[in-house]
Amino acid sequence: MRKLALVTLVSLVALVGTGAEVWLLRIEGEIGRGTVPFVRTGLAEAEAAGAAVVFDFATPGGYLDAAMACRDLILGARVPTIAYVNREAYSAGALLALACNRIYFAPGGVMGAATPVYFDASGELTTAPEKTISAVRGLFRATAEERGRDPNVAEAMVDPAVEIPGLVERGKLLTLTARSAAEWGYSDGDAATLGELLDAAGLTGMVVQEHHPRWVDSAVATLTTPWLSALLIAIAVLGLLVEAVTPGFGVFGAIGLASVATFFWAHNLAGLAGWESLVFLAAGIVAIVLEIFVFTATDFGLAGIVGLVLIGLGLYSAMVGPFTQPSQAGPAVGAVSLALLVGLALTVVILTRLPRSRLRLGGVILQSAITSHAGDKTQVAPTEWVGRSGIARTDLRPVGQADFQGELLDVVAEEGFLPKGTEVEVVRDEGFRKVVRKRKEG
Repeated sequence: MRKLALVTLVSLVALVGTGAEVWLLRIEGEIGRGTVPFVRTGLAEAEAAGAAVVFDFATPGGYLDAAMACRDLILGARVPTIAYVNREAYSAGALLALACNRIYFAPGGVMGAATPVYFDASGELTTAPEKTISAVRGLFRATAEERGRDPNVAEAMVDPAVEIPGLVERGKLLTLTARSAAEWGYSDGDAATLGELLDAAGLTGMVVQEHHPRWVDSAVATLTTPWLSALLIAIAVLGLLVEAVTPGFGVFGAIGLASVATFFWAHNLAGLAGWESLVFLAAGIVAIVLEIFVFTATDFGLAGIVGLVLIGLGLYSAMVGPFTQPSQAGPAVGAVSLALLVGLALTVVILTRLPRSRLRLGGVILQSAITSHAGDKTQVAPTEWVGRSGIARTDLRPVGQADFQGELLDVVAEEGFLPKGTEVEVVRDEGFRKVVRKRKEG
């Protein structure tokens, strides 16, 4: 173990080279989803500067999904990483410390106590089921093995069933002190101050640059809360569905796309939204579009239902990770379901009210190809269909079917929406489709 520490020290000095800076990242308080972009940006800046990174730990732990994302970032760092257990690195904090190349303890520093727990429905703190404990135990073991440390010690921090003679008995959860960590190869030395830490790590004289949290980190932490995520989803569903059934692309579509982009931006930075989430979302949108513009003979059908399910899966998978606590996963399901229902309900309300007013928000930004002025005769082809009257047999959203003296045809409503039973007339014949508008009295 002493030989390993010497080899690590030489590697650290070689990696830093002639760099004159050390990046300091303080991991204080709860480790949450805003911690992920904070660590990612700090490591990226340190790599750009060719600097070592010191993580100053004073944390009771936090969310495992966020900790796992941070752990992967630290393991993949291309610069030396040093953990400084300044006061405590419990639970998720212990995982991040284990991921670093070297670990130093301040006097009185402690690390461990990493059994996963969560709050149940009654608000009581409960130990996670054996399946979760086993997964976290494997995560700690693999991290320790990657850094050349005794994996049994790492497992004992997670599972009280792990016994290590001379260190921890069965039924007790392991928490390392500065002394026990040094005895078992989990400490590379003691340091009462940051200056002593730099001296011990062979970084004497380096300039310390502290990386502070940014507004982005706070924004990610806020936007990934279940109910704010639900609000973004509801706005996105409302905007995109209304835009899909009104002419042109305008205010509703812009707001909907902005909400979707904000949702996935925040959850991607938090390490939750991956390609599978985007695939589900894209497939769901395609199914909805097919339902509106292709399968128009009846009311909202199978393609629309499948589309909503796929969109829900995409949004849900972007909100949870493999170690998301049940107290978060439950609200995530409720948030997605409620947001979809609210979005659909508001869409129905707007579509039933909007045609009765003069307010037309669709097409404000880009004019639709199916929109034309009543007095514009230059685009009307003089065919036998132009001017013929019929009855809408389905809701036109804007696509649907109309009956022209017993002949059913697919038509497109110029207004964007016309309810079933509206008397319409053909204003333009484009061969494969007929553009209609509500027939005026007289």
